[in-house]
Amino acid sequence: MPIRVSIISVSFNNGSSIENFISSVQKNISPKDELIIVDNHSNDDTALKIKNFKNVKLILSDKNLGFSKGNNLGVKSARGQYLFFLNPDTQMEKPILDELVSFYEDKDAGLVGPKLIESSGTIQASVRNLPTIWEAFREYILGIKHKFGQYVPAVNHPIEVGAVYGAAMLVSKKLFEEIKGFDERYFLYYEDIDLCRKIKRAGKHVYYFPGVYIKHLVGGSKSSLDRALLNRKSLYIYHGFIEGSILNLIFLIARLRRKLTLG
Repeated sequence: MPIRVSIISVSFNNGSSIENFISSVQKNISPKDELIIVDNHSNDDTALKIKNFKNVKLILSDKNLGFSKGNNLGVKSARGQYLFFLNPDTQMEKPILDELVSFYEDKDAGLVGPKLIESSGTIQASVRNLPTIWEAFREYILGIKHKFGQYVPAVNHPIEVGAVYGAAMLVSKKLFEEIKGFDERYFLYYEDIDLCRKIKRAGKHVYYFPGVYIKHLVGGSKSSLDRALLNRKSLYIYHGFIEGSILNLIFLIARLRRKLTLG
């Protein structure tokens, strides 16, 4: 049977969430879909727990490859027409792939992201414009909301957006390979934004699809990595040194203004 969707997840010390993740996915996909998990050399019991499940293609890395390399490694084993990148700290509570694939095909889309719901029931801010100095200035200096940071669109219908959060993203394998996948310079952060930018440059569109949702627990990976440092490094990769430095200056001004306002 041809595989329709390859669900690809990269785990790293997700022992507390991985079993619920796999169970939720397997309950809500069909035999024409597959689940691939790349374990980034977890030092907890994540890999052992994954091995207890049938019908999971487990790829064990001998080191922590990061998000981009880990997902690209998973794609090499993917047989599906579509790729659904899904974080291991999520849960698929309903069958959503039919709707996502149908919408993707109807719109000849480039990438589609579903709504994300946090464990509290709050809709997670998962949409943003492609980040630029101008958008940062508008939001953090002029005070115009939803220009640079992530936000929740105030709509119940699909809309075209700049970028969606990488916790859940559907893209055709053909397009993903044409744009050469995730840029492996990004270890963590900005790789999803960069992918959306490459898709737009290829003439395709990125959509937010709130008609279906994924539950996102947030923080299921236990790691000692310096996330702030990784975020800054990725910012400079994405924007370049000059633009990245200007952005950091804008962020600093915004922080100082908040401190003065708070007294």
